Amino acid sequence: MAFSFRFQQLLYLTIHEEDEVKRRLAIKDGQIAELDAKISRLQQEHDAALEEKSQALLAGRMDTIRLYHPYLLRLQRTREHHEEEKERLQAQRAKIVAELAEKRRQRKTYEKIRERDEKAYRKEQLRLDQKRLDGFTSRRDQLDREENDA
Repeated sequence: MAFSFRFQQLLYLTIHEEDEVKRRLAIKDGQIAELDAKISRLQQEHDAALEEKSQALLAGRMDTIRLYHPYLLRLQRTREHHEEEKERLQAQRAKIVAELAEKRRQRKTYEKIRERDEKAYRKEQLRLDQKRLDGFTSRRDQLDREENDA
């Protein structure tokens, strides 16, 4: 009879749950990276707009200088919004990481139980094999004695 782990279905379930949490973590990391890219792009636009504003100021184009303030303000507010969103996503990510740690702990617990049960099963199988061999040996010895007596 082959080894059969009594909690195999639970082990499969915990592995599946752990994989699901890993998938959610990867999605969250992607969302954070996307926001980082947006924030970086907004900062570059802000820096470029400041440079253009200074060029317009040097050129004396007062009509276009007035337009930069609302534009820069909009860029700043958008960036701040994205940074707040990033902080929210990072808090969610921290919760997912904690959940992943818990799922890993559960999986490792079941794996340790499986290893312990498998070791006990092997030990029992060795004991039974030794008992069978001892039985064969004692029968052979008994047959040898009977042949010598006859």
